[in-house]
Amino acid sequence: MLKCLTLTHNFVIYHSNLDTFFNFMKHQTQTLIDDSLITPEQSLKREIIYERQGKHLYQSDKPDLLIQEFISSEITDDPINVPTRTLDTLRNNISSYLFEYLDGFHIPTHFAGKINDVEMMIKRTDIIPITLKIYNSFNGQLLKRFNVKESVASDLPIIEHYYNNDSKTNTWMNEYHVYALGIATPDEFKHINRIASKANAVLRGLCDRRNLALGELHLEFGRYKGQILLIDELSPLTCRFLDMSNGNRAKRDKFSLYQENSEEALMELLNRLMLKI
Repeated sequence: MLKCLTLTHNFVIYHSNLDTFFNFMKHQTQTLIDDSLITPEQSLKREIIYERQGKHLYQSDKPDLLIQEFISSEITDDPINVPTRTLDTLRNNISSYLFEYLDGFHIPTHFAGKINDVEMMIKRTDIIPITLKIYNSFNGQLLKRFNVKESVASDLPIIEHYYNNDSKTNTWMNEYHVYALGIATPDEFKHINRIASKANAVLRGLCDRRNLALGELHLEFGRYKGQILLIDELSPLTCRFLDMSNGNRAKRDKFSLYQENSEEALMELLNRLMLKI
């Protein structure tokens, strides 16, 4: 006498008919897969459409979604033999976490989900050629530019705008340049500054609770179906994180991509950012 197994939905099979059962379950599982998600295997079949600093963007099988792959080897000649694929993973993990964190505060970004270790899914945007820099303290580069010898405390963030023309040195500009060149409308420009200010405030709060400081931010934006979105990445490539737990000021700026212990430093940064408080 054949033994039987009773499964959910009253589906009964016999050991002599296991092939039929497995085929049935394979079909049922496939119907549960959300067709808006793209697996890493599917992402291999793609067409590169754009290259940015340390990133390749590919077309996915959805017209409104792109695949953003992190490629740190293109940013540096790697003179100290940094394991760049490890950096790709850390950049992706840090960026994915911070984009999701901003989403919790209703800050619009292009992030649509993490695909694998080195790739994320993003919304396809029309890039606005503005790089917005936010300084949360008057030091470093600002000291040299304004010929100030000592750091100056600033209660308000210092916001600057640069024309992103894909050259190594972007050109400083103000809102009149933006309007004259047709880069953005006055309403769009206000939205860009509003999103940037809110993102900076949220990330500063996150860092403060983890004994970190957000020294500065480099942010970029794009248009998506009539909406302004924060795009690119949020990692030590675009954010300057400082370790405030270190009493030695010279050693606070340790979360750099390219140094001897970059892998350990960025892993520490990721763990501290994700710390539940």
